[in-house]
Amino acid sequence: MHTAMEQAGAERALLILSRGQEPRIEAEATTSGDTVTVRLIDEAVTERVLPDSVLHYVLRTREIVILDDAAAQSPFGVDPYICQRHARSILCLPLLNQAKLIGVLYLENNLTPRVFAPARISALRLLASQAAIALENAHLYRDVGEREEKIRRLVDANIIGIFVWDVEGRILEANDAFLHMVGYDRGDLASGRMRWTDLTPAEWRERDERARAELSSTGTVQSYEKEYFRKDGGRVPVLIGGALFEQSGSEGVAFVLDLTERNRAEGALRESEYKLRKIIETVPSLLWSTDPAGEPTQLSQRMLDYSGMQFEDFLHDG
Repeated sequence: MHTAMEQAGAERALLILSRGQEPRIEAEATTSGDTVTVRLIDEAVTERVLPDSVLHYVLRTREIVILDDAAAQSPFGVDPYICQRHARSILCLPLLNQAKLIGVLYLENNLTPRVFAPARISALRLLASQAAIALENAHLYRDVGEREEKIRRLVDANIIGIFVWDVEGRILEANDAFLHMVGYDRGDLASGRMRWTDLTPAEWRERDERARAELSSTGTVQSYEKEYFRKDGGRVPVLIGGALFEQSGSEGVAFVLDLTERNRAEGALRESEYKLRKIIETVPSLLWSTDPAGEPTQLSQRMLDYSGMQFEDFLHDG
């Protein structure tokens, strides 16, 4: 930006990048005497800071706009910014990277007309494109860093088990929730002895192979139930899903939910239903039970014999 200002003879410059649906001002350069000051900012584009009609023309057509005397040139001369600021020389230059519009360089000089000579456009385009690409890369690196930090917080929160694996069967990294689930510790993980293939009982390996095929074709695997061996020889039922870090890569991440409590609750419910059914079948009375909606859930055989109906008839007729 500093060099572009000096090359063009501008008083003020704005570097605008296309981020999302709306362009954003990423940098502003101003002159004060012989000093050029550049500020990195992140602001919305408004008619208060530049001629909106000029910017949107460049964004739409990807053509350069050079105004030798902006206030006297139509159709941009009626733009509110040009009228209020009495802008003279204006240059608005589209910035392209591999045919993709990545931003716009806006330059102005409000003192002198015909400042921006066409002969300087090529040098300005190169300088501005380099600045835009550098800023775009900086944003990408920042976004990657923010995503990695969010992932790290999720892993460290230990809400569910998470581990990083490779296709050779190794567990490369795991959070405490997963280690606790299978009864291992950090020492076991650091030693390299933990392998997800060894943790999987034989009867679940075919299901794992189908999951690996799904990963190879789509890069992700929908969650499914299986079991893992614990270090003490016991088993833990889990719900697992995962994804490759890259479509053709050899490493990925798995998310694991311990189903022990769910299975225990389901077992207790089945036991309770069995006991209730036995009571209903044993007591010599017309007995039945219903759910909160009033639908029958259990009917004694005596009730069925007395009514001459099947259980399904009660469901249909209420």
